[in-house]
Amino acid sequence: MASGDLLQRFLTYLRAEANLSENSVAAYRRDLEQFFEYLEENLGIPSPLEARRADVRAFLSDLLRYGFARRSVQRKASALRRFYHFLQREGLVAVNPVRGIAGLKPEKDLPEALPEEVLRDMLDRWQPKTPLEARDRAIVELLYSAGLRASELVNLTFDRVDLGRRELRVLGKGNRERIVPLGRAAARALQDYLALRIHLNPKNDRVFVTRRGNPLSRVDLWRRVRKAFETLALQFGVHPHMLRHSFATHLLDHGADLRSIQELLGHKNIATTQIYTRLSVQTLLEEYKKHHPRG
Repeated sequence: MASGDLLQRFLTYLRAEANLSENSVAAYRRDLEQFFEYLEENLGIPSPLEARRADVRAFLSDLLRYGFARRSVQRKASALRRFYHFLQREGLVAVNPVRGIAGLKPEKDLPEALPEEVLRDMLDRWQPKTPLEARDRAIVELLYSAGLRASELVNLTFDRVDLGRRELRVLGKGNRERIVPLGRAAARALQDYLALRIHLNPKNDRVFVTRRGNPLSRVDLWRRVRKAFETLALQFGVHPHMLRHSFATHLLDHGADLRSIQELLGHKNIATTQIYTRLSVQTLLEEYKKHHPRG
């Protein structure tokens, strides 16, 4: 059952059986939507039915790490506890993953962004010599220039690409569409790849295909990004989502406001985007300690 269906079922229960006010129901909705988005964005878990205790603890711990008040985090924990109790009662989960969680201490590291100069130098020096190398260069440029999710990139079709306007129409989670601009370098890399794509004997309208012309899968994408960054992978642990993190963090470092980044990333809740504020502040603190004479 989809996350949205589970949520609606739970909210109906809160109204009909628990007799909660609309304000209370709305608060439950916000907390649970934030949790669902965290599961998919940060842990790759598509449904709350698959969440384990460690996943719930990571979510609550990260909230504290990002600067949420302890009272707010405890409220979200209470919402999750009630939600999973309902799922357990309905026979949808065997175990309540929130049960037994106490002492909400930050545990999970913040998602990392690649250093801007490292990424820029790597892309500037990359000169593709084959159609597959041109494809991989375009993949990396789009992930970084447009902040795409892996699923958004592999599902990208020609009718959603406008190279003249340097824009993509991206179909994100919940079938929410957003317009994402492409930088000049990304548009040029995509154009170079498309000129060579015919040599891969494409069998569909997906922009990115395999050497046999089939649609590129998320597993294929992960492998291609790892291959592209093989000299950096051991140092930075590069994966497709790290390029999305880098996109948002570097925008924020250069003065973009959080609401704009939220729109570009396709986040439903601003709280999900606030992680990048923490990342940027952490970078500033490290620079302060490194360079201030009394840091």
